[in-house]
Amino acid sequence: MQARRVNIFILACLNFPFLLSSQKICPKCGNIEIPYPLSTDPNCGDPDYALACDPSNKNLYFPALNGSSYLVVNIQAPLRRLVVQPAPWLPGTCTTQDMPKSEGIYLNQSLPFNMTSSNTIFLFNCSPRLLISPLNCSASSLCHKYLGGLARVDPKEQAVCLSGPGPCCTFLAGGLPSSYRIRLHASGCRAFRSVLHIDPEKPPSQWTEGLEIQWAPPPQLICQTQSDCPQSSACIREPSDTYKRCHCNKGYYWDASSYNCLHNDVTHHQRRTLHRIFALSTVIGVLGFFALAIVVILIKICHGGEFFVWSNNSGKEQEDLWKTGATSAKMFTWKELRKATNTFSKDRLLGSGGFGEVYKGILKDGTTVAVKSAKVGNLKSTQQILNEVGILSLVNHKNLVRLLGCCVEAPQPLMVYDYIPNGTLFEHLHTRGDRKALNWKMRVKVALQTAEALSYLHSSTQVPIYHRDVKSSNILLDEELNVKVSDFGLSRLVQPGLSHVSTCAQGTLGYLDPEYYRKYQLTDKSDVYSFGVVLLELLTGKKVIDFSRNEDDVSLAEYVKRRARDGEMMATIDESLVGGDGKLDLKSVELFAELALDCLRERKEERRGMTEVAEVLQDISRTVENG
Repeated sequence: MQARRVNIFILACLNFPFLLSSQKICPKCGNIEIPYPLSTDPNCGDPDYALACDPSNKNLYFPALNGSSYLVVNIQAPLRRLVVQPAPWLPGTCTTQDMPKSEGIYLNQSLPFNMTSSNTIFLFNCSPRLLISPLNCSASSLCHKYLGGLARVDPKEQAVCLSGPGPCCTFLAGGLPSSYRIRLHASGCRAFRSVLHIDPEKPPSQWTEGLEIQWAPPPQLICQTQSDCPQSSACIREPSDTYKRCHCNKGYYWDASSYNCLHNDVTHHQRRTLHRIFALSTVIGVLGFFALAIVVILIKICHGGEFFVWSNNSGKEQEDLWKTGATSAKMFTWKELRKATNTFSKDRLLGSGGFGEVYKGILKDGTTVAVKSAKVGNLKSTQQILNEVGILSLVNHKNLVRLLGCCVEAPQPLMVYDYIPNGTLFEHLHTRGDRKALNWKMRVKVALQTAEALSYLHSSTQVPIYHRDVKSSNILLDEELNVKVSDFGLSRLVQPGLSHVSTCAQGTLGYLDPEYYRKYQLTDKSDVYSFGVVLLELLTGKKVIDFSRNEDDVSLAEYVKRRARDGEMMATIDESLVGGDGKLDLKSVELFAELALDCLRERKEERRGMTEVAEVLQDISRTVENG
């Protein structure tokens, strides 16, 4: 069997010289190499990945919608990312050239490009009405620090931007719709700049400017005839194809990282070796490839094929977490999980988001599981999955989702955890369908179990853990409506004794602690604030963000706090709780409401800790039980 695998491996390696020539890599544009699948001409690369090379000055441009294009500064082929320079300033103004031309940058969502969450966006020359927007337009916004760095902006534009009456604002790109557009408008903001991987503790002179754009892994190679394809594929045009492509034969699958059809028997370690060979071979050329392939094969045989997994896709923190998690999690095979999910069939899809997708799986022993998959080629998604595996391997609590294992053989990391069949708290409160409404006793139970889970993370683990994305859609409910807190992709381990973690604000609009958003300081009280919003959802049955409410009441937290100030707190209670058998215990409701407002206090020092919150809810639960 081992000999057969080595033979398969060698045959796959021998395809690489052919692939290098058949890919028709575009020539350099100036000093910038153009890796496949990027294309500067219809006759090279993949036309869906088109860039523009100016023949007069040899500058490379990224074309956006509405006529704007952006200078490409560098390309990071292994990460499938490129960095562009935002539009220049209009002379003597606080307006960038793409505002009147295209109203900012707009990406075509039908093409395989999107902006990443590595970009911190600064908006300038904004309308005062943005002060009430979800953006950080306060005096503590990092855009002021950016403007203060004289070396970062032309002095004339800096002076105009600083002297304007409107605010400047800051936000983190990468979510919808900021993955595909940064909008400028005469009634909004008129200019933007972007800083990569921002460190708020460093001076602006050490920040790196640029807008990072990533591309999706390419589909099968484009071909004209069968001679353009390796032996393991056929040159055909499927109904969904724009062009003829080299579709893999039966028994093979397309591996976007190596641009090759690999046999189903090729192992993960062999595939990782192929990826490394391919990256190096594009530099050293066809002749050097054969020597390299032989050396790598010998290294593999001598060292048992052990290579570090996803080393290009994770920082040191994720590596440490992975090593910790790998010791306590079952290692599933790629073949096993493909079969369990019916090859990740869409009818098995349970949910999707920025992290990737979750599928229902049935293992060969009949166990039903949930399989979470990172987005292929998406560095942020991969980091979140690895982070979640690491976090869940460190915890054990009845109200936390249980990690069953993970898979390192897939093109992207996969994690396997308990299948929770009864949906999320969000679905029970806001999209019930045929579900029966949660009564008051059930809601108090959900609140208490969630608080106990968060208290455990903050105070009872060897290293404190801040969840960082507490919300009703991350609270799963089992058959008996017991809580399972999930989604630890954004969670952070905290060195004991530290008062906070300095990090760019991440989380979900409506749940995000405003002090964390302003100061970029994550604390346990950030989770407390988010939990307070969940308490309001349980109390009112209303959505956290609802644009059908009055402009000042779009945010549930602001809406309830305003009604409380006006002495109308009880008027916000979910009508489904007031009706029915009339046994609602008003004393417990009042205590519950007071606790929620305590969690939502503006200053974190005034909020209770999660352990105390759980104790108060325990008292409220006893009141409900005895009522």
